[in-house]
Amino acid sequence: MLGVSGAAGAEVITGVNWVEAPVQAQQSYLGNTIPFPLPVIAAIEVFVMAYVESKRGSETDRTKRMYPGGSFDPAGFSKGADFEKLKRKELANGRVAMLAFAGIIGEAQANNLEGPVAALSRHLADPWHVNAATNAAAVPYL
Repeated sequence: MLGVSGAAGAEVITGVNWVEAPVQAQQSYLGNTIPFPLPVIAAIEVFVMAYVESKRGSETDRTKRMYPGGSFDPAGFSKGADFEKLKRKELANGRVAMLAFAGIIGEAQANNLEGPVAALSRHLADPWHVNAATNAAAVPYL
């Protein structure tokens, strides 16, 4: 769900929707200019993750290989009696979050790559003419 709120929140704060943000000529983060272009940042991430995964893969202890540095549970949720129920709830929430972001992707495709906040404001301004039933991309063969 953070991806959905991040897509909407970034559009509210910066005015640039989530589709156009990665291809902007000048990237910034919280008002600070990022000195590297996107391919350089992606390459740095690939090399760092390759290093971390190679260190994790070379570990002989099976538990440390699964959870490098030990399992991360600062709140102690894995110690409770309802841990299995919490794991199922986490999976269900993850599936709902993926479905919600798939909805944002579909909205962007149906509205000519418009962001969720701009699409919502257009709908609120004219709800009878700007909705899923009047959009040919949302309802094919209309």
